Amino acid sequence: MKNKFNIEMSGPLISKIDIRIVNDALKNGWYGDKKYYYVEKFEREFAEYHGRKYGLMTPNCTLATHLLLTALGIKKGDSVINQDSTWVAPAAAVSYTGAKNIFCDNNLENWCLDHNSLQEKITNSTKAVITTALYGNMPDMDKIEKICRKNKLILIEDAAEGLGSKYKGRKVGSYGKASLFSFHRTKTLTTGEGGMMITSDKKLYERCKFLRDQGRDPFFTYQISELGFKYMPFNLQAALGYSQFLQVDKIVMQKRKIYHWYKKFFHNYDVKLNTDNEDVYNGCWATTLIIGDKYKINAKLLMNYLKSKDLPVRPFFCPLSKMKPFRQNNNNINAAYLYKNGMTLPSALNLKKKEVQFYSECIKNFLDNHNK
Repeated sequence: MKNKFNIEMSGPLISKIDIRIVNDALKNGWYGDKKYYYVEKFEREFAEYHGRKYGLMTPNCTLATHLLLTALGIKKGDSVINQDSTWVAPAAAVSYTGAKNIFCDNNLENWCLDHNSLQEKITNSTKAVITTALYGNMPDMDKIEKICRKNKLILIEDAAEGLGSKYKGRKVGSYGKASLFSFHRTKTLTTGEGGMMITSDKKLYERCKFLRDQGRDPFFTYQISELGFKYMPFNLQAALGYSQFLQVDKIVMQKRKIYHWYKKFFHNYDVKLNTDNEDVYNGCWATTLIIGDKYKINAKLLMNYLKSKDLPVRPFFCPLSKMKPFRQNNNNINAAYLYKNGMTLPSALNLKKKEVQFYSECIKNFLDNHNK
């Protein structure tokens, strides 16, 4: 099949509302009470939307995670449990503190942190657990919360990919001590780069806020009373985030529409797409596909075929324990399986149905030829 489209893997939905609000920040957002107007408005309303009391914006989600872990007192000698197959950000933030990453296996059904593997990985040095809403999927939060309570572990929610998702009617971003979001160019809501930590713990919020701006003394503005970080956001960035947030339901529905197009086109094929069922309402940040065992091929072969057609490809997240900075010996067979057999499908918010159909037909043709 000849590629007749210019299909993008990811990208935002930019509207007239975004342009209007960003222009307002550009013209008026520099002096007086307007200097951080959109930062503070975005923080407050985004936190409230998720049932939290406080929000704190940062230049990106990795820095938000590092800020949170530092404020929680995570340090050398401690360990933090992450799922093995995910983006590097939460593991990198743990390493920045000097603590050790422990990688537990992914769950084959929801692709997120597996609660059985979690139980096995807990040691005396474990201080926190980071769950990730991978591709908009959500783990079994009931069981994970129970394990964390029983073992007195801090639960942190990496919701960078989960905006709009719900577990048993409860929104992603409302679990644990704090939740973390990303507004990268590829995410559901974008500020180009950007992140947010939300929590209902006032003491934790104030500690993070203090550390975010270099550790400035609250009474003597240009005195540094403790070494902090330069993790401050800026008004233009937040203006785009706030304008995007005003359209959050519309944008999530567009993500879900793309997912349902794929679901329709792969009907009767032995593939698994993101979890979306009575327990999990999926925000569908990126529709992702796992090739069924029936086809006797792996994702690498399929992606090479798609690349030969000039189509964009993106693999499932590689297990972090196999990467040089985090290398560990473990038996996380599910993470390895998902990486071997999974790939993310184009999920840009400018996709048209006919483009999704074309991409799907290319995959189906390849699968059909490997099922003879």
